[in-house]
Amino acid sequence: MGKRKEQEQTTDSGTLISGLPQKSKYGHIILEFEGDRLKIVEDGGFFKVKPIQTFWLDVDKIISIDLITQDNIVEKQKSTFGRGIAGAALFGTVGAIIATSSPNTETTVEKTGVLVISYYGNDENDIKTINLGETEAGFPYTRNFIAYFRKHYRGEFQENENGDIIL
Repeated sequence: MGKRKEQEQTTDSGTLISGLPQKSKYGHIILEFEGDRLKIVEDGGFFKVKPIQTFWLDVDKIISIDLITQDNIVEKQKSTFGRGIAGAALFGTVGAIIATSSPNTETTVEKTGVLVISYYGNDENDIKTINLGETEAGFPYTRNFIAYFRKHYRGEFQENENGDIIL
C-alpha cells in the first residue's frame, strides 16, 4: 500500500482566549492564509460562517505559530448505588458489600491545547500574541496548519555541510 500524503491545511479554527477584541460571547475564530496575510475572522454563525469582524495580519510580522498541549487528569465519580444493587442481585448481601467497597472514581486523561500566534506589533520591541483554545479532536488540523505556515512562509530548517540543522 502507498503512503498516504498529508493534506496541506490553509485554515484552522479555535476559541478565542486572548489577544483580540471580541464582539460575540462565543469567541469562535477562523484562521486562513490568503496570499501574504493571515485572515482572522470572528465567526458568529452556528451552522454557517457569519463573520462578525475580520482582522488581517501580514505574514512577515508573524514570529511563530505553535500548539501548546496539556494533559488534564479528570476524575469521574461512579455510581456505588447501582453497583450495590447489581452485586446484591447476583451474589446477595456479600455481593452488595463487595460492589460498593470498590473505588468509586474513574480517572481519564483529556488533552487541551492552545494555538499561540506571536507577532510584531508596531515594531520589533512590541511583541503581541493571539491565543486560541483547541480541542484534542482538532489537533491534527492545527498541526497541519502550522506545517503549512512553516513550509510556505518560513521555509524548512536548513542543514549545513556537516549535516547540522541551522535554527
